[in-house]
Amino acid sequence: MDGLLLDTETIYSQVTNKILEPYNKTFPMETKLKMMGRDVRTATDILLADLELPLSFEEYDSQATELKKIYFRMALMMPGAERLLRHLTAHSVPIALATSSSKQMFRIKTEIHDTVFELFGDHITCGDDPDVKHAKPAPDIFLTAMQRLDSSLQPSDCLVFEDAVNGVEAANNASMNSIWVHDMRFSQDDAPPTEHTATERITSLLDFDPAKYGLPPYTEGL
Repeated sequence: MDGLLLDTETIYSQVTNKILEPYNKTFPMETKLKMMGRDVRTATDILLADLELPLSFEEYDSQATELKKIYFRMALMMPGAERLLRHLTAHSVPIALATSSSKQMFRIKTEIHDTVFELFGDHITCGDDPDVKHAKPAPDIFLTAMQRLDSSLQPSDCLVFEDAVNGVEAANNASMNSIWVHDMRFSQDDAPPTEHTATERITSLLDFDPAKYGLPPYTEGL
């Protein structure tokens, strides 16, 4: 969801840099890329270790949570996200959301976009769900979401959309096809990667062609 459906990655950077200010440090892209797509605990531990911050997880998380509660409410939809979701639901294509965000943060981030996220119905699995035993890159969250969507589904029936390499790896571990939506704002190199493990790499959901995967094609005007 983060960085794929909602433009929250810029907010994460804003929050992180605000916390780093008293330590005269800035948030390096190399560290951000290692954190993207991971659960809060793992991502925070990476940040604290990379920047050698004199903070415990609890101390950092407390500051970050309060800032996130303010800034995440302003998160905008990513280009092409609403179009794709409305297209799939209009054609009765089953969809599910699997996000590393906690349920509390999910509600805050999606507050102003409730009519869009209602399209998922009850098929929303968050990172703090008790059935998700292991965080990405483990496949747990995708397999849990699949079983809840339709218990007759097989991994090969699923197509995962991910903005983070860590999430693509989780899809691979679940034996699912994946679309890596590679936001080039968060890349260490302007050139596209020569190798990746996703089924397909695109740089925006606007570039996704449903018909390529046997899904109903977009109609003119969408």
